[in-house]
Amino acid sequence: MALQRNGSDYAVFINTAQEFDGSDAGARPDEAVSWGKIKATADTIKLYAEATLVFPILVAETFAKDHNQRQQDDPKPSRPESGSRC
Repeated sequence: MALQRNGSDYAVFINTAQEFDGSDAGARPDEAVSWGKIKATADTIKLYAEATLVFPILVAETFAKDHNQRQQDDPKPSRPESGSRC
């Protein structure tokens, strides 16, 4: 994560580390607030999961939402009747 001025507005933490062992990977989002990496008002989530399994699902869902929203916003063009040539 690149440091931004005044911190990020959103943060998603995906890892299997627990906070009890004191590792940086196990730190909760509120620790990143104290470091200035994310804003105190930021929307954050920490997901305890294997990133190689979960990250592709999150990315796919992000694109699917955008695709589905575009489908709802733009009416589908009419299809030519079967048997007719264009």
